[in-house]
Amino acid sequence: MPSQDPPSRERLEPGSLDKALADSFPASDPPSQTSPVMATPSSAFISTDESGELRIYRVIEPKQAAEPFAATDTGARWTPAGTACVYASLSPATAILEFLVHLEGRTPKDLLLAVGAIRAESVVSEINEPSTWCKLPYRPEVQQVGKAWLESGRSLAMRVPSAICRDECNVLINPGHAGFAGLQLLALRPLTIDERLRT
Repeated sequence: MPSQDPPSRERLEPGSLDKALADSFPASDPPSQTSPVMATPSSAFISTDESGELRIYRVIEPKQAAEPFAATDTGARWTPAGTACVYASLSPATAILEFLVHLEGRTPKDLLLAVGAIRAESVVSEINEPSTWCKLPYRPEVQQVGKAWLESGRSLAMRVPSAICRDECNVLINPGHAGFAGLQLLALRPLTIDERLRT
């Protein structure tokens, strides 16, 4: 149903502005551009702006530049060892935090920020994660969530919460999905991480 213009200001009665605004924005509309990675109530898939692209980020070392979004099968929070998956973040800051929290030793001086893009409609949002999803060591029941999703092949990527910063998100990408070839590398930017971020 097409949206209706709200009544003019002269005819608005007390309390009617909220109703007018609600009537003019159906629940199925995508969220605003200021919330590019939120799922709409009517769909588990991610909505974004008009470009339809979702930016993804990884911090890598120069030796990884040939395949900045290469899969790993060593096991991680959402996937068990032996299950290939690409881990990326939905913001540069989260990508840096994820890199640092898994880093052993001093921070390398030469790093790169890989910036990629995938189609937003290819990303499903995980909303039923186990209550133990943020615990250490990684929990088998949480890893099975990622494994089951990978094996289902139901989407190229899945959004999951970041245990480092609860208000941020990461994204798992299925390297065996037919849509994996559509992952675009947009940029490889030199990155220097301030050593004051390390304790």
